Amino acid sequence: MDHSARFSVEYRIRAGSKNEAHQFAEKIGTEQSVEMPLAVVPPSGKKSLPEVHSVTQLNDDLWTASLSYPISLFGDDITQFLNVLFGNISLLHNIKITNIDEEVFKKSFYGPEFGIEGLRKKLNVPERALSCTALKPIGLSPGELAENSYQFTMGGIDIIKDDHGLANQQTADFRARVTACVQAVRMGEQISGKKTLYFPNITTSPAYVLDRFHEALELGADGVLISPQLTGLEMLHTLSSRGHLPVMAHPAFSGPYVIHESHGFLPDLYYGKLWRALGADAIIYPNAGGRFSFSRETCKRINQRARDKFHTFNASFPTPAGGMNMQSLPDQITHYGNNTIYLIGGNLHEQKAGLQEATKQFQNLLSEYE
Repeated sequence: MDHSARFSVEYRIRAGSKNEAHQFAEKIGTEQSVEMPLAVVPPSGKKSLPEVHSVTQLNDDLWTASLSYPISLFGDDITQFLNVLFGNISLLHNIKITNIDEEVFKKSFYGPEFGIEGLRKKLNVPERALSCTALKPIGLSPGELAENSYQFTMGGIDIIKDDHGLANQQTADFRARVTACVQAVRMGEQISGKKTLYFPNITTSPAYVLDRFHEALELGADGVLISPQLTGLEMLHTLSSRGHLPVMAHPAFSGPYVIHESHGFLPDLYYGKLWRALGADAIIYPNAGGRFSFSRETCKRINQRARDKFHTFNASFPTPAGGMNMQSLPDQITHYGNNTIYLIGGNLHEQKAGLQEATKQFQNLLSEYE
């Protein structure tokens, strides 16, 4: 392994002076590499130490520190790369990762297999924004979930995903649910005259995720939903590299990494850059004005990171969710544009006209902005 090959990471840290900030940056580097007192690090071990490139003041007690790490710390191991990024220091206060050198992603990461262009091709929708809904609530039988799928599909929905809480519960075990919903979607397409994609949730123990993936493929699913924070982030990369089905990533359990002002990762970096590099074809994130706390500007930055040129990776479809509704949809489209999947779940059930008619209204709204 070439110890001269390096990559940089930028951190936002809190300190009372430049000297204190520099010491804090050195502490970060030590924790994320040799993890022992510098005075007793042997000469061979010192090759693994990162270098503090710069420390720049942002305001009175806020600083940006740039550290350069040897790539030999992780080689081709993506999980170890994640450990180098935020292993021990995740247990410290006042460390926010604000950027990661794009060069580090070029060797071991492949990005989305399908992305925006691939999903549009599957749906034969070249320009307008895409619609998505979620099968819910937990407790419905396979037949009830299939009936909802049928109604959504007849209404012309682009993508139906399982709710992220649908797993392998006795009320609707995985195989029975996927079999019934795939059949219902295929039947509904005969009436709608257009393609609808169904993405079952395959989030489970890491030991069985690939089994679920291949079972979904066997049963005719059009893609899969996964919560990578629950299965391990590298599982997202593993599934994407299979190349058989698009992968939609759900943010469950990722909150502590992104919601704190002074800790974790910038949300756009985490979802829009890291999850994209790991292979998410569509990235669900909590939308502004919904049940969660992201600002409109944060959401716009996630969208931008997901779509902008990044190495040779395909662009990911940003998918705002979490309290989206029909009333606010025109405003969302104005701000986010058409290269977006708009995910409306519970609000479609609130429409008095029923699921099929509510879905048609959803589609008509998107078509007005085509």
